[in-house]
Amino acid sequence: MTSLARHIDHAVLLTRAEEYLAALTEFLEVYGGEDPPPASMSAKTATGLSYFGLCLALVQKKFKPAIELCKRAIELQFYNGDHYANLARVYTAAGNRKKALETVESGLKLLPDYEPLLDVRTSLGVRSRPPVPFLDRSNPINVSLGQARHAKKLAEKETRKKR
Repeated sequence: MTSLARHIDHAVLLTRAEEYLAALTEFLEVYGGEDPPPASMSAKTATGLSYFGLCLALVQKKFKPAIELCKRAIELQFYNGDHYANLARVYTAAGNRKKALETVESGLKLLPDYEPLLDVRTSLGVRSRPPVPFLDRSNPINVSLGQARHAKKLAEKETRKKR
């Protein structure tokens, strides 16, 4: 294993341990900056790109370059579910829940049972359809029916716990 590969593996481990600042420092040494690397980069070296993007978003709040890095990783390794999970986390940190959900869903189309993607989807939550779909979600009818539906679900959950 080359020195470069060891640095990337170490930085990925730091990211997974939520040591984002230390990982970002390591990634900056490896990649030399936040710009996406040249197209000639091998898929092996590209493994750390999405983790680099995640660290860049969480530590420095540089969302645009972080998104580009994660997308570049997906281009190079579309079969790696971690890249989709990291891009979704970047979108979430940037406040774009819709894009985060779209990213998770596209990753789950390729890898339907991949645990990290399922975890991200669970953390994002999935909204139920409005009770009256042709009305806007904020319409008072939908709001009150939605609240009633939610209260019913909670009551059913409590009933199941008591049994």
